[in-house]
Amino acid sequence: MRLIVMGDFHYSRMESGSAEMLAARDQAFSTMLGKFLEWDADLHISLGDLTHEGHPEELEFVFDSIESSGRPFIHVLGNHDTLSLPKTEILTITGQQRYHAIDREEAMLLFIDTTKEMNAEDWGGEMEQEQLQWLQAQLETSGDKPVFIFAHHPVYATTERSTNEKGSIHPGIKMKEVLKKKERFGFYFCGHNHVNSIVQLDGWHFIQTAACLDNPAFRVVDLSEGKVKISHIPIDDHTLANHITKFHKGMPGFEPTEKPHGEETDRSLVVDVMQSVSY
Repeated sequence: MRLIVMGDFHYSRMESGSAEMLAARDQAFSTMLGKFLEWDADLHISLGDLTHEGHPEELEFVFDSIESSGRPFIHVLGNHDTLSLPKTEILTITGQQRYHAIDREEAMLLFIDTTKEMNAEDWGGEMEQEQLQWLQAQLETSGDKPVFIFAHHPVYATTERSTNEKGSIHPGIKMKEVLKKKERFGFYFCGHNHVNSIVQLDGWHFIQTAACLDNPAFRVVDLSEGKVKISHIPIDDHTLANHITKFHKGMPGFEPTEKPHGEETDRSLVVDVMQSVSY
């Protein structure tokens, strides 16, 4: 099984952008999306904030491009995606589900929604009781299979910046207690904080991925012969950084992140799901 995972993409309509900025935007996002979709995989996955403000034209640009590629694609909602429209309207445009499971022979994949709806003042995460109960039930029935959870917000006090204000699912929501329902080999993928970070804690591996505009790259997740291998793949295009610098500071509410790459141990991981862990 192979999964290709994208961090916060932040495609922006840039309503007040100059012609030069819009041209650079188009070139940069088309390049990043093209490289992401070049790879063959069972699934291509977005960890949320696929768009910058959640406008219909932003969603349609990305999903039209992905649909034309024919790649199987799953998007979990991010707080930027839910700024402008109710979630029901977003899901109508994208054809996606708010949360769901894919139970494969080799692993269980769980896609969850940690976002608030149309709330520009609070970009932190939440989980309603019904979804928490669903998640707990999925973990309890997963058996010996590895579980891969894909969410936008990290669990509090796991990956880098997850203890910052609004940097995680609200700490009052006892996510770690829910995750303990999985006895071994759980992998939790998230974005939101725009910094690569990998942390092992309480039997889980928490894998946070930086924003594409700060660190143009994606992750490849391979599960084969009893091993999970997570690789960090930079996008190799010598013009990309120049295009990004022409418009990213002009996106309202977007601030470039310092040191988004993290340490070397935040970029790759190998886990023997039959035995032990190595970095």
